[in-house]
Amino acid sequence: MARSITVGTLVTRCKARARKTNDDSIETSEWKSMISELYGELHKVVVEKGASYFETEATITATGAASYALPADHLSTLTVSYVVDAAGRRRPLRRVRVQDRAELSGLTGTAYAYALAAANIVLYPLPSSGSYKHLYVPQPTDYSSAGDSTTIDLINIDGEKFVTWGVAAIALHTGDENQQRAMIERDKAYAELEYWATLRALVDPMPRYDESDDDYLIDPADWRFR
Repeated sequence: MARSITVGTLVTRCKARARKTNDDSIETSEWKSMISELYGELHKVVVEKGASYFETEATITATGAASYALPADHLSTLTVSYVVDAAGRRRPLRRVRVQDRAELSGLTGTAYAYALAAANIVLYPLPSSGSYKHLYVPQPTDYSSAGDSTTIDLINIDGEKFVTWGVAAIALHTGDENQQRAMIERDKAYAELEYWATLRALVDPMPRYDESDDDYLIDPADWRFR
């Protein structure tokens, strides 16, 4: 589904939308900066609608440490799971509420819960070994200094139109030119992209937990994880 376009091509298309193909009043570095800004907005709308398009995974190798640093590009955690066996079966960990961290502190063993604390992730109980998978959404990539041959995934035609018309609107503003059409086209593409992201996430609702249950943590002995 990816709609990958090189940065160089995207700069050319943005210039065309702003009617500045042969106009050097805006430097190439500034065009790339604007593209990076609009790409960040594209990333944001897709993520905020719950679509898992940008998800990625990191491995946490337990060592008994009190906590583990989050990935450098971490934006939001989706799930954390324990790798049960060599076949790759996994057992999901429950996210611990701030109010419940104290009662789990000091325990050791295979983790069945986790919490985010500052720029770290904490596993409960503290495991001395084992592999855990952290599925998360990364920060949007900064393309402001990217080379012309670098590719950007704009997802679909609406993502491409949102970026090109959005950049054009900013570029036209720098010269006090009429931005109306560029803004209309940008907003229309944004709405279509938002609709696509909503449909993608529609069949993947957030899990519901009964927080009134005192025994809310997953039981490691549950037959599903044997």
